[in-house]
Amino acid sequence: MKKYEFAENCFDVLRLYSAFYVMTLHIMRHVRLQEVSHIFDWWNGVVVLFCISGFLIPASMERSRGVWDFLKKRVLRIIPSMWVCIIIGVIVAAMFCGFVLDKTFVKWFVCQLVFVRDLPQPEFISAFGIGNFQANLWTMIFTVQFYIITAVIYRFMKNRRLWVWIAVLILSMLFNLAVPYLQEILPETGRLIVSHSCLSYFYIYFAGWFIYRYRDKIVPYLTHTKILCAAVFVLRALWCEKYGVRVGEYQDMIQIILLCMLTIGIGYSFGKIRFKFDLSYGLYLYHMIVVDIFVHTGLTGNMGYVAAVYALSLICALVSHYLVDDTVAKLFTKANVPKISGAPLAPEPVAEEHETESDF
Repeated sequence: MKKYEFAENCFDVLRLYSAFYVMTLHIMRHVRLQEVSHIFDWWNGVVVLFCISGFLIPASMERSRGVWDFLKKRVLRIIPSMWVCIIIGVIVAAMFCGFVLDKTFVKWFVCQLVFVRDLPQPEFISAFGIGNFQANLWTMIFTVQFYIITAVIYRFMKNRRLWVWIAVLILSMLFNLAVPYLQEILPETGRLIVSHSCLSYFYIYFAGWFIYRYRDKIVPYLTHTKILCAAVFVLRALWCEKYGVRVGEYQDMIQIILLCMLTIGIGYSFGKIRFKFDLSYGLYLYHMIVVDIFVHTGLTGNMGYVAAVYALSLICALVSHYLVDDTVAKLFTKANVPKISGAPLAPEPVAEEHETESDF
């Protein structure tokens, strides 16, 4: 069986799919005012994103000079763009609903910046759009936790035996199964901690880890069996629909594992497809601000409005890329240019790294 090349993937396309998946759900629900087909929900873009991150982020860890170098790259990749988006979201809400600066706003705003979501919103925020400030950012809480877990335990796990990897995967799946029971038996503070933890989703990310760790053996098989995997996935989805079966929290666990396998298999089936720059993160961040504007102004229920939201979200993503992502990348590159006797040496390939490891 032909050996695969790590860089010969089309994950840029799959990340863009993930962004459009989330966008489409929100746009159809709040602007078109209808639910998308449940079949669309089978191919969950968030699962695809978490799995790709689990597969690629260990490679970033291995290339990093240490834990802090790894975390610095991750922070620079996601935090500046997200903070700018949050600030813009607040400004837009204030433009439509007025602005009130008080202790409630300050506390809420700071918590938004540090990934604490479930605090009472200021009144002018609740009055804007759908009333749930940038509802799409819920995944960022878990993404940051994935990065921290990677920094803490990946190097310990890397050279463990296969049975250890299998045991951790099973344990992470048991965490998922335990979440509903923990939500029932724990006091309010405990329930809040569980709801903000990645317990429900870590097995998806770890599935990416697992495939990466044994990639030389697993990836070639996934590329050759992707059609069979897709068929089994559809059969399982139909079975769950017909009999109302679901194993696990969030979505059926068996479907999710099959979708993870399918994601990596597809990612290595069409050669190297790279975009000059990745707009998936910008689309993911900004589409909800545009949706809120259309909802707040009553521009809903028309496919023309749907098309306009897609177009404006794309423009916002482009602006964010050039004004935020590019600026951060250039500053980071400049900061990492070593000098000898005043002469700069070749910088690290930061732009290429951002392109390869882009995620949210």
